[in-house]
Amino acid sequence: MALANAHMHPDFLSGVKCIIFDCDGVLIDSLQANIFYYGNIKEQLGLPPLTKSEIEYVHMHTHRDAIMHVAPGELFEKAMEITRGFDSSSLVQYLKRSEGVREFLSWLRSAGFKLAVNTSRAESMDFILKLMDLEGFFFPVITSDKVVAPKPHPEGMFTIMNEHGLRPEEVAYIGDSKVDEKTAQASGVRFWAYKDMKLDAEVHIESFWDIKAAMQRCYKGCGQVF
Repeated sequence: MALANAHMHPDFLSGVKCIIFDCDGVLIDSLQANIFYYGNIKEQLGLPPLTKSEIEYVHMHTHRDAIMHVAPGELFEKAMEITRGFDSSSLVQYLKRSEGVREFLSWLRSAGFKLAVNTSRAESMDFILKLMDLEGFFFPVITSDKVVAPKPHPEGMFTIMNEHGLRPEEVAYIGDSKVDEKTAQASGVRFWAYKDMKLDAEVHIESFWDIKAAMQRCYKGCGQVF
């Protein structure tokens, strides 16, 4: 395990050709948006506010699984009906791009790295990328509605690796949850944890400025890394 900074040993970072990003909690800070969204559903169902464990669950699982978790049994269909009438534009004020991530992505792209996304989000992902000014960085963008089995199943990771002809050891996955940790383990790729030291990761990242500085030192002098 290593903490990403400009002085870390380059062996922890060398050999990477592709970096795959989770969305929520990594590319964007959406915690308050999720609290508002799922809290609103529970309120309309006459249920108590979200608990701490519910907040953690909805932040890392698919939309459908999150709804089933906070509104189980016969409440599920009522909850889904509420979501169909929800004005998603009300969430924009609660969303923000992670600090330094666009600068990190710009450098990675200029250095020749492949960039992709593997997220539990579904049809909202295109909207998020456009809203956060992150369009055009990633290929492919794997969402839960593009796979048979979403995270932590490795299908999405294998799809990305097959698309670029890569081996697991050439890929790093940046995530912020146990689901992401299990996804990396299931697919055999290198796991870099973002802002959670409790996760079992090869590299821990506290900020995108730190990992950018570390990568620039590791790949110093390379106009194109490949």
